Amino acid sequence: MVKPKVVVWRPMYDQIGHQLFEEAGAELVVVDSTDAQAVMAELPDAKAIWVRTPERITADMMDAAPELVVISTSGFGTDNVDIPAATERGILVVNNLGFGRKPVSEHTIMLLLGVMNRLTWADGSTRDASGWAGRTNVSFRELEGSSVGIIGIGYIGAELARKLNVGFRCRVLGYDPYVNKRIPLTAGVQMIEHLDDLLKEVSVLCICAELTDETRNMISRRELALLPKGSVVVNTARGQILDLDALADGLASGHIFGAGIDTTYPEPLPSSHPLYEQDNVIFTPHTAGLTTETATDQTRFSVSQVMAVLDGGEPTFPVNPQAWDGKVSRQPK
Repeated sequence: MVKPKVVVWRPMYDQIGHQLFEEAGAELVVVDSTDAQAVMAELPDAKAIWVRTPERITADMMDAAPELVVISTSGFGTDNVDIPAATERGILVVNNLGFGRKPVSEHTIMLLLGVMNRLTWADGSTRDASGWAGRTNVSFRELEGSSVGIIGIGYIGAELARKLNVGFRCRVLGYDPYVNKRIPLTAGVQMIEHLDDLLKEVSVLCICAELTDETRNMISRRELALLPKGSVVVNTARGQILDLDALADGLASGHIFGAGIDTTYPEPLPSSHPLYEQDNVIFTPHTAGLTTETATDQTRFSVSQVMAVLDGGEPTFPVNPQAWDGKVSRQPK
């Protein structure tokens, strides 16, 4: 029996996944490079490809893979896969829902507390001994009791809302035109129909939305200006949702108190970007979902979904199930 070839573009977050693919009967090829051509060279006989953000699977790459059955993202986001192109070619795309719920919500709160308590200033000024003389001239803020706006009330946004409600007694407002109406009820979120109305009401803004054509550049200069003076902004979703040039200007003017940024566009952000000049921004390198526990669980699930598809079964989270319906479907029979 011929082993199905699985291409992994960049090593999996927990490399036990490589072993699991082989134990499941796959021929595994790991391409640890940003070079799309190196990946395309492995695709002519590949049955599956697993791809890690920010690497992107394009239509041209799919055309180089006539036997490709399934594409798996590394997590929830699917913005790095050309889904319409996959559907046209009968290729199923799968993602991994829900695994970022705990780590990303915790990371968001960490950034909020770090920004509001000027953590980077405190650390640096303690190390050089300047902090004691200057600490009474620095503004610190409390999270408890704040009005917090969350854009995107899915797995992560809802979990963040629960933590803010229970742990910090915040008033949580949400904006999400596509939310399942039961979720805000269980998470304690007051949904707001119009984004502008939410922005005017909150002193903390957390971005937890998926990147789509609607959310791209959703928070830019006009939207930031609607926030009350002294607001805090945290983005643990996708870098293209938040206009970082506008954010840098808002921080420089004092309109925005501080920001926590886990995702940028591009990644990494150029070293000359004006946001680096602001002293009340905490950056993390897109690590919000990369806890040891989640990396292991998500990796195991990714392998199980891919192998289920290659065995002719139904995956748990198909992104484009219509790919199986047409004449060009590559569903194994």
